[in-house]
Amino acid sequence: MKRWGWAVLVAAGCWVGCGEGGSLPGQGDKPAVTNPDGTVTLPDIPAGTGGEDGQPALTTLWPLTRGSSWTYRIKDPSKGTFEKRVEVLGEQVVPETTMKAIAVLSTQPNKEEMSWQLELDGTVVRLREEDRKQGKVSQVTTWNPATVKALSKPQALDWSYTSDIRELTRADDGTLEDKDKTYVWRVAGVNETVTTPAGTFTNAIRLERKRGDKVKPDDDRTYWLVPGIGKVKEDGERLEELVSFDIQKP
Repeated sequence: MKRWGWAVLVAAGCWVGCGEGGSLPGQGDKPAVTNPDGTVTLPDIPAGTGGEDGQPALTTLWPLTRGSSWTYRIKDPSKGTFEKRVEVLGEQVVPETTMKAIAVLSTQPNKEEMSWQLELDGTVVRLREEDRKQGKVSQVTTWNPATVKALSKPQALDWSYTSDIRELTRADDGTLEDKDKTYVWRVAGVNETVTTPAGTFTNAIRLERKRGDKVKPDDDRTYWLVPGIGKVKEDGERLEELVSFDIQKP
């Protein structure tokens, strides 16, 4: 696994976990996915996958420029139809680590999700995610190594990557889940045409994610990503379609 050797580390004197995120009370000696020095192990993405990180906002498949935002219409089989707003807040210290990453806030009715993401060799990985209800952290999920979230650079048809991770989930009632998972990512389509409430896009990449360690259709996801815009559609557990977007320049 690749250790965080080129990361932007926190300035000397900053406390571990001094970011904008929260923490759950009474964690004590709970299992952790951070290394002894406070870093998070990053996955070994195959050489040549991505070139340089920090793709220009007009070409990246997953814009992470501060102030960028997206609104999605969600059709959920159990919760009905509602909207979700996603906004990039910018670089922050990742709670309970000595690292910085891009904070992304997702707001839904009665729930918020804050995740910390990084571009890595043509992909985007998540280091931590918090579920929040009524302003309080209700669940924290971390991964070792950091888990792949999406592509940031277009890839050829049938490109694939297998991700083996340990997922640690902590709930506010003290419940702890510690699981090993394998995900297989594959580019299943290129230059596809996708129509959403935000318009018709003719150059989408279709990215699929499936479980590699077991057959579990509930975990399968399909994403349509468009250069310079990001995710325009997602299908799987529920359907998400882009309604509007505002991408900021670097």
